[in-house]
Amino acid sequence: MSPTRLLVADYTNRTLRLLDSVDGGVVSRVTLSDEPRGVCVLSDGKAAVTLRKVKEIQLVRVVADTLELDRPIAVEMEVAGIAAYGSNNLVVSCQNPSKVVMMTLNGQVIDEMDNQKAGKQLFQNKNFIAISNSGDIFVSDVGTRTITQMDRTLRITHTFTIPTLTTPHGIVSVSTDQLLVADRDSHCIVILNPTNGTVTPLLGQSDGIQKPRAIAWCPASEKLYVGRCESRSTLRVFTKI
Repeated sequence: MSPTRLLVADYTNRTLRLLDSVDGGVVSRVTLSDEPRGVCVLSDGKAAVTLRKVKEIQLVRVVADTLELDRPIAVEMEVAGIAAYGSNNLVVSCQNPSKVVMMTLNGQVIDEMDNQKAGKQLFQNKNFIAISNSGDIFVSDVGTRTITQMDRTLRITHTFTIPTLTTPHGIVSVSTDQLLVADRDSHCIVILNPTNGTVTPLLGQSDGIQKPRAIAWCPASEKLYVGRCESRSTLRVFTKI
């Protein structure tokens, strides 16, 4: 949310936490009605959290470093990954059925892309979403081992099938030619260049990476946050990547 504040979805404890990114302390936390699957920061000092089982997107206010529950957005899908698109829209990945949806903050569906429209099985399981500065949408899928690139109308412009990626999870756009991808079972973070499809290793087990799931990038502080969610959840911070 800022160079010194980080929002973290705590799946095991059904909470959203606001952390001090300097000392790692918990500044505030709020209890949710379901295990959070994804979180994104909105432009008006709020955040949106996906709650898959109850089919809701919970809006959360951040007031003077305190998290407060705002209104829920009821949806008809099991929502997982989420990203803010502009100031008024959200892009979410859904399961049962698997698809990607763009909607307003009132829950009105603007457009969607599913496997039938795509003409192939692109979306299966555990989708994470990233938005580039140019407005491109990227969706990772651990089931198909792909990264799908779409434009603002959810038209698919490219599908990256990378043999070295075994379980692509969290993704984040750093620049036009740098999309960071967390590969859980390969214990690494790689850089995908969407302009030419090349993949470059960034961080691995020798850097302390173990089963990475979620990643976040703060451009102001140039810090990369890598979350691990296994028997013992941890959050690692890397600088000057």
